[in-house]
Amino acid sequence: MRTLSLVFFLLSLTFCREESPHFDLKIALPSDTAHLDPLFITDLSGQKLAKFIHQGLFIRNPSGFLSPWATSFQKKSHPTKDVWQFQLNSLAPPLRDIEYSLSRLVSETYPRKCDYQFLLNVHVSADGLLELEFKKGTNETEWKDKLSLPFASIIGKDEWEKQILKTYGKYKLITWKKNEFLDLEFQSEIDPGFPGKIRFLILPQSSTSLFLYRKGQLDAFKLTDFLLSLPEANSESTLTKKGRSVQYVTINQNNPCFDNHFRAALNLSIPRNLIISKLLENHADLSYGPIPINYMEKIKDGFISTGELYDKNLAKKELEKSVCYPKIKTTSLEFRMRGDDENQAKGRAIKQALEEIGLTIKLRPMEKAPLYKENGEGKGDLTLLTWYSDFDSVWNFLDPLFHPEKLGNGGNRSFYQNKEVGKILDKPFKNNRDVLKVIERIREDKPWIFLWSIQENYLVSKEFLRYNALADFL
Repeated sequence: MRTLSLVFFLLSLTFCREESPHFDLKIALPSDTAHLDPLFITDLSGQKLAKFIHQGLFIRNPSGFLSPWATSFQKKSHPTKDVWQFQLNSLAPPLRDIEYSLSRLVSETYPRKCDYQFLLNVHVSADGLLELEFKKGTNETEWKDKLSLPFASIIGKDEWEKQILKTYGKYKLITWKKNEFLDLEFQSEIDPGFPGKIRFLILPQSSTSLFLYRKGQLDAFKLTDFLLSLPEANSESTLTKKGRSVQYVTINQNNPCFDNHFRAALNLSIPRNLIISKLLENHADLSYGPIPINYMEKIKDGFISTGELYDKNLAKKELEKSVCYPKIKTTSLEFRMRGDDENQAKGRAIKQALEEIGLTIKLRPMEKAPLYKENGEGKGDLTLLTWYSDFDSVWNFLDPLFHPEKLGNGGNRSFYQNKEVGKILDKPFKNNRDVLKVIERIREDKPWIFLWSIQENYLVSKEFLRYNALADFL
């Protein structure tokens, strides 16, 4: 009798268990996002999710900027400010939500506040028009660019005051279970170009993602360099993104021994083409200083570059001119990096190159949290890091990475100080001449060992490939 009861109990678990929800796609994120508040989305996972759930007054596309919610907009005459009026259409969120969301850019403190210093005021006129007040002389391309970024996305005011996230992007957030998953649902009419429901799984280990992918339980995940030789990673199932990141080694500017000659020696010692070819199997591209080549091609007509110069003999001569030579040769320099196999392999290649010019290098692999924490505190001599662009602008590779007031975890992880660079980065209106001036000054000062731009490769399922539009969201 006891055995029969056990059988019935097991059967009840089998047939009465709550059915797991259906998702059209499951996509892996390597880490949980810290915030979904658009003002505070600064991590890479958050940036990816922002494309799905958030939308601002403007959208950037290859041909320029468009506003899906504005019927028209025009500039009003004013002696001291630039005032623009917007007539919104029936598809637009409620005016109170737009006014509230954009007013937060003026009134609240957040990581990108300096990017919105041109915005002075946001209000709704008596006849129901949205009015934005900018500093006099603000370039139209500048404010459209900034209002198209995730930070200027629109959220629901009433819901936010109740600690509920209401967004106006293509998807809405249904469930967020920290460190496990986020569930999104398409919030417009059904569109065959987009899946109805997506689950984002938080999967830090690519080996776990690969296991689930092979079992048909995952539709997209980012491949590490060492998984690119998988038989599944063929041209049909791999999506490649270029020019969205730079990998570099910070040279701690707090150490007086690390003068310009020392930094020049480090940069001249790295055989970038050889490492990209042999170690990275050509899955990276040379950068021009801290900038991916594709951005340089956009801002400078006829731009041609072979990357940073490699010359071992010249590197040795520069090292001999450094202020702490010859003592610096016998000083053990701590070289930090993430402790995974991929970063350690790159670290060993760079270590070998530095030792070939006479330096003594000690590798120190670390976990991500203490690595970033201690780097932000100014610890370590050299640190291998990667910067992923928050948004599609060359300025995102310059500010905050080299801003003299955003030291440590604010972005400037080499503690680089240059007032001229800071002054240009603080300008509310900047042009391509400013870009080139900042880039060349940084290349002269060499606060980093400039390395390369990593290609991002994603393994995707046939189900994922059904939705052509999603390739732009990864």
